[in-house]
Amino acid sequence: MRTRPKIVVSDSSVLMDLAKAELIEPTLALPFEFMIPDVMLAKELLDLGRYKPRDLARLGFRIGSLEGAETLQAMAYFRQHRTQLSLNDCFAWRLAEVHHGILMTGDGDLRKLADRASVEVHGVLWAIELMADHKTCPRRRLVSCLEQLDADPLVRLPRATLRALKGKLEGRR
Repeated sequence: MRTRPKIVVSDSSVLMDLAKAELIEPTLALPFEFMIPDVMLAKELLDLGRYKPRDLARLGFRIGSLEGAETLQAMAYFRQHRTQLSLNDCFAWRLAEVHHGILMTGDGDLRKLADRASVEVHGVLWAIELMADHKTCPRRRLVSCLEQLDADPLVRLPRATLRALKGKLEGRR
C-alpha cells in the first residue's frame, strides 16, 4: 500500500523568500504535497518576483480551504492572537493542523504558537537543506541563493543559521 506524501502548508513569508531565490520549482520537487491557503491568494498581495500568484497552482501547489468549524477555529486563533498573527497566518496554521501536516513559515510568532499546539514547523532553510539532500537543485545554485537571501535586508532569516547552512552546502561543516 502506498502512503500519501505529507502535506506542507506554506505561509506567505516562505513563498516570498522561495520566489526571491527562484526556488519554487525545486521546492515542489521535494517528496511532499505543498499547499497554500486559498485566502492567502485572495486577500494578500504577494511579491513573488517572476512568479504570479495564479502560477502557484499550475506549478504544483494545492490550494487549501477550510470549511465550517475549521474556518471558525482559524478565526478563533486570530481573535486570540490578533496582535501577533494575521488572519492568513491563522488559516495556514489551521490547515496544517487539519491535514496533520507541516507548517512552513518564517514568522517567529506563528512558529512559536503552532509549535505549542504540537504542529510540526519548519522554514525556508529547512526546505533548502532538503533540496540539497534530495538533489532537486544543484548545491552551487543553492549556495548562490543563500548568498542572495543573506544580502537582502528585507529577508528576515536567522543569519547565523543561514550562513551555517551555506557552509555545510559548500562542504565546510
